[in-house]
Amino acid sequence: MNTIRAISGRVALTTTLAVLSLGLAACDSTEEPCCWPTAGIGTRYAELSGPTGPLGGCRSGEHDRDSGRVQDFQHGAIYWTAKTGAWEVYGLIEDKYVSMGGPTSVLRWPISGELSTPNGLARFNRFETGNIYHSPVGTHAVYGGIFGEWARQGYEKGRLGFPTTDEYDLPTGRRMDFEHGWIEWNATTGQLTTG
Repeated sequence: MNTIRAISGRVALTTTLAVLSLGLAACDSTEEPCCWPTAGIGTRYAELSGPTGPLGGCRSGEHDRDSGRVQDFQHGAIYWTAKTGAWEVYGLIEDKYVSMGGPTSVLRWPISGELSTPNGLARFNRFETGNIYHSPVGTHAVYGGIFGEWARQGYEKGRLGFPTTDEYDLPTGRRMDFEHGWIEWNATTGQLTTG
């Protein structure tokens, strides 16, 4: 009797694992790339509801990238390092991140999944040195000293509102425009000015 219970328990566990693996594996035919999210990336993918979540099915297996790992999905990617953990970046935020160079950009690696701003008007991801925001006025990265000053002034809830441009060069340094003003960084003095 105990042997029968042990065998049926193993069968139930095996069946459960097989069903779960079918839900997470995006290998529907031999014509598609076969991928299997594992470890930290696999855990995060499962937390996001796997192929029925915002990322969709996978397009590749995990691969090394700049001292970390990345796995590509239909609508984005999950990025992992031992220091930052596994975080998804997708949609227009991912388009901006990739256009900037991904983990080799000034932003470096993601440190959060996609979040909603407190006022519910925008979405953003946190990165090691700044954030990318997708709001009604566009998708823009804010980082470095300009990010620090914008944070000091209350982010989007402050008087400046959401960013409306990416950073751009000035003869004296860098500038970023917001809905209700701008922040400039002076390359010679390191001083930040708000207007």
